[in-house]
Amino acid sequence: MIIIKTFVPTYFDKFRCIADKCPDTCCAGWEADLDGEIIEKYKTIDGELGERIKQSLAKDEADCDIFALCENGRCPFLNSCNLCDIQATHGEEFLSNTCSLFPRFFEDFGKIREMGLGFGCPEAARIMLEDDEPFSLCFYEECVDEVEDIDEDFLSVLIELRAEIFTVLEDGDLSFRNKIKSIFKLVTALQEEIDAEAYNGTRSEFKGFDECIEILEKMEYIRPERKDFVSSLKNEKLSKNALNLYRSDFEKLMKYYFFRYFLACGYDYDVVTPVKYGVFACIVISRIYAHFGNPDFEKRVKIMYSYSKEVEYSDVNMDLLDEALYRNFDIEDLINLI
Repeated sequence: MIIIKTFVPTYFDKFRCIADKCPDTCCAGWEADLDGEIIEKYKTIDGELGERIKQSLAKDEADCDIFALCENGRCPFLNSCNLCDIQATHGEEFLSNTCSLFPRFFEDFGKIREMGLGFGCPEAARIMLEDDEPFSLCFYEECVDEVEDIDEDFLSVLIELRAEIFTVLEDGDLSFRNKIKSIFKLVTALQEEIDAEAYNGTRSEFKGFDECIEILEKMEYIRPERKDFVSSLKNEKLSKNALNLYRSDFEKLMKYYFFRYFLACGYDYDVVTPVKYGVFACIVISRIYAHFGNPDFEKRVKIMYSYSKEVEYSDVNMDLLDEALYRNFDIEDLINLI
């Protein structure tokens, strides 16, 4: 057995699923993977529910066990009250790992595990946007059978750099744009050390906001009306002032992106593209804020979780975003859009 340290943000334990009170649902639009252990548990359920389970089991394109969604895109066990029939009958222990974990996520980096809340859930987004304390982590130890190999020295560099980036984001004297410029300067310096050459990005012709929308238009969507809305922004000349008016929201969003994605650079040594993920999200979401004038807190929560749910929880969409930001968007393109 190997002892690892699991780090979580201090707000992590505030999350509780609000079930039927949620303004959205995580049980529609997605085909949740069913792990082998839960499949065996389902075999012990008899009666009408057991038969419904048997009839609903299917395989996805990767040959993973799933529940086939209904024609309206809802899980076959999501009832009219937006509650799970399986959980209501047999308790949380009969939920799949995917269902019980969401919106929590975890990533392993050698002997370090990090767990957090994803922005794709309304309640998680509300908790993170409400939290006004400086970002901090607490940890506990646990035992695992094995860990993945990682360059521990480089991982330490990433952890130290991320802490420095959080300090920049919490600097009340800098504008949001200058914070992003400072952060790009920090990660570019590290990328130049890694590559042993100057980092020049992918400079081509200047990219504007319309090109951001073109990326989003190529993505797959859970709710098609969200794609239609994004497309409607393409020709609008929206103010960039929302980034300063709601600076706290975007600073928290950037911290989330750094916490969720930055240490994964320890595996591919690309420390610039994950920063672009967060900046791209801020650019798009700030324009949506501006579109709605002065959105109240609940509207801003909805905008945040809607973007995250559509973009971050699709491997297809994240691969598309990664490729576009790596190859087509230079750092200066993104800074010019802030």
